[in-house]
Amino acid sequence: MAARVVVALLTPFRSSGEPDERALAAHVERLVEAGVDALMPCGTTGEGALLEPDEVVRVVAATVRAADGRLPVQAHVGRPSTRGTVELARRALGEGAAAVSAVVPYFYALGDEQVLAHYRALVRAVDAPVYAYTIPARTGNDLPASSVRLLGSEGLAGVKDSTKSLERHREYLETGIDVLVGTDAFVLEALRLGAGGCVSALANVRPDLLCAIRDRLDEAPQAEVVALRERLPMRALKAAVAEVVPGYPTEYRAPL
Repeated sequence: MAARVVVALLTPFRSSGEPDERALAAHVERLVEAGVDALMPCGTTGEGALLEPDEVVRVVAATVRAADGRLPVQAHVGRPSTRGTVELARRALGEGAAAVSAVVPYFYALGDEQVLAHYRALVRAVDAPVYAYTIPARTGNDLPASSVRLLGSEGLAGVKDSTKSLERHREYLETGIDVLVGTDAFVLEALRLGAGGCVSALANVRPDLLCAIRDRLDEAPQAEVVALRERLPMRALKAAVAEVVPGYPTEYRAPL
């Protein structure tokens, strides 16, 4: 499988606080034209943890409509509870998502067996590719490579790795399942190591740079990505998109 650029899609909001489907569609159109490979709405960059379940479904449906079959949509559906994650996954797939991604359950401290049970329930509940999403700095819970290997043998399609650890990334790659790097600074090195692609926040603003890394494995666009990411933390991404997508709103969901 060729390496691919998956956009960690931002969620635009109207001044009323509701998701802005028109702005989202205009943004998706620009990303399609830029040549990205897939879209991941409602993840960390998409403020997914701050969206109500009905809003997640609404944003996923709007993303699917805007993509119009030109790009697959890998919906993020992770919730702290297994039941909530499974229910949201089924609803997102019902709206046309091609795959789902679910962050390691957060808030409560969990052991490896509890995390394994969570993903086993999700994999068994849906008839679509399931990706685990690990970002221990935010969730407080880990997803060791041994668990990924076991889950891969039971049907897990892949993992989005936002550990910011190249050592852990190499361990995930050795499991034999699809690995997507979630750290913009590591994209080039991860692709050289054999990652299946990236899930990039900066691709919202500069999809061309991530596509250039994908196509040429070149140091120059990676260096530009690192420099831009330092100037554009998550809180600055919407303003940067607004510079290229007319009318794109810059509001974030409280308490951000």
